[in-house]
Amino acid sequence: MSPIPRPPEYVTWLLTAKCNFRCEHCYVSSRPWSSELGKDRVLKLVEEACEMGVKNLHLTGGEPLLREGIFEILAAASNGLNVSLFTNLSEITRDKARRLSSLGIRVFTSIDGAVKNTHEAVRGPGAWDVLMRNIRVLKEEEVSFTPIFSISRLNANEAGDFVRLAERLRASSAVLLPVMPFGRAADKDWHADAYSCIKALRLACEAADELGFLTTLWCMPFASLIVSSRYVSWDSCRVERNMDIGPGGEVLLCDTLDIVVSNVRRKSLSEAWRELCSSRVILEIMESNTCPDCPLIETCRGGCYARSYRLYGSFNNPDPLCPKILEASMAR
Repeated sequence: MSPIPRPPEYVTWLLTAKCNFRCEHCYVSSRPWSSELGKDRVLKLVEEACEMGVKNLHLTGGEPLLREGIFEILAAASNGLNVSLFTNLSEITRDKARRLSSLGIRVFTSIDGAVKNTHEAVRGPGAWDVLMRNIRVLKEEEVSFTPIFSISRLNANEAGDFVRLAERLRASSAVLLPVMPFGRAADKDWHADAYSCIKALRLACEAADELGFLTTLWCMPFASLIVSSRYVSWDSCRVERNMDIGPGGEVLLCDTLDIVVSNVRRKSLSEAWRELCSSRVILEIMESNTCPDCPLIETCRGGCYARSYRLYGSFNNPDPLCPKILEASMAR
């Protein structure tokens, strides 16, 4: 048996597909998941993650606060991992906020517009007031939280004001990422394109510099072609060790793709991690030389392979949101 590779830096776990919202850009709810793992199995896998040396565990959904035993799972995970929870906050109560605070759980939540109308165009009537009320509860109970802004054609013009809103709300930082063209967003004409991403990144960077406010860009490793700020950072899944797990234990190539490479329903976390790292498709992705002449070849390495697969049906094409690809298409 081949040796176990170095443990994942980040495990993102979609604990449940259940949700009480019906967001226009959701890529989770309509997918062919198998039944959820039972609580005991989840707790066993959390124990294995600690033993493997996993550092960061991000629990999401669906709405994870609807998951049976969620606070038992959070308590077990926080005993050895850096744990974050993505929630729409609709299920937050003061007691739950206190429990999150006592466990040191970092909370992520979505703010999909700098103003009420834009946010509710994505998340439904009444969502804004519930969100703002429960953000106040988090702050009063000293829960660290970070809002996430999903960039689309609908809201790109509000990206700078979103960062300003996050600072006014006393968030620990702000996050921006493009709406991915999967699930419900696949049928919308407002999911992210290169123009909206470039516009949003420039506006967000201006606001971050203006305020000295930490801002992180997810799923946009080409960002340094657009922005330069000591307050703005970004990452690339092609150069990090990530593991994405679905509600039924599916180990996914990416949490947006229905490409299953293993399953932790009956396999250990380390066995599934080994299968992921040695799978033909992940080796193809990691060894591809998509953009050999780009100065970002060592950090971006072609950008988001899920978006590339969606548009081209191949993992060996550049990220369609990259500004260099936009420039090349305009030059033709």
